[in-house]
Amino acid sequence: MNRSRVAAILTIDQGNTSVKAKVLMDSGEQLCAVSMPVPDIDTLATLVSAHSVECGAVCSVSHVDARLMETLRMMLPAGLLWLTADTPVPLAVRYATPRTLGADRVAAACGAAALYPGSSLLVADAGTALTLDLVEDAAFAGGNISAGVSMRLKALHAYTAALPQVSPSGPLPEFGTDTDTALRSGAVRGTVAEIVAAFDRVRLRARDARLILTGGDAPLLLPLLPVETICHADLVSVGLISILKHNGYV
Repeated sequence: MNRSRVAAILTIDQGNTSVKAKVLMDSGEQLCAVSMPVPDIDTLATLVSAHSVECGAVCSVSHVDARLMETLRMMLPAGLLWLTADTPVPLAVRYATPRTLGADRVAAACGAAALYPGSSLLVADAGTALTLDLVEDAAFAGGNISAGVSMRLKALHAYTAALPQVSPSGPLPEFGTDTDTALRSGAVRGTVAEIVAAFDRVRLRARDARLILTGGDAPLLLPLLPVETICHADLVSVGLISILKHNGYV
């Protein structure tokens, strides 16, 4: 594809609870962002038309409507990349079961590597689930998955007889002074402690490693992290753009 034709790129990140569609320049500059409960072709078509989008990329952790994606592909002059385990990516993938590896994890890791090439990185994606993924030696080297903040709070309510449902937003004392703050601080500060502990292990491997935080809960967690942290809201989109470039779309 002729780079001079590129006006904008559409990225679609279909997560567990929402679909995030963004239009960015190939430099990573964001032009607009839309969140929707499920992929909506009318909304996507409006984005494509309004911003003269040339190409796009999709990653999903759930079922993707192939007919909807084909309709979208036909709207894009330079095509649509659907990220799967068979898609060539800029990182080597050292994962024993690559077909069970979430496309969003791969995209975020590629985004981090594109921003900080050659660095050892821990990518903390704090959404419905918390993923902590290691990038080193130009490879996705593995990672951990645990419950995100909201899932922890929902599980405590659902699987106990008396604990209430608590919002992640609110006071966060170091030690709760009532049941609400005890639950909230336990979930939020426990998540922070998990990230810090993982990053400490990464720094034993590489003292100059970087911690990169993304995901919907990033603004909640960032002020509590006691280590230098790079927060990037568009990490998956940056990664999808890097994968598009790797595959010659841009």
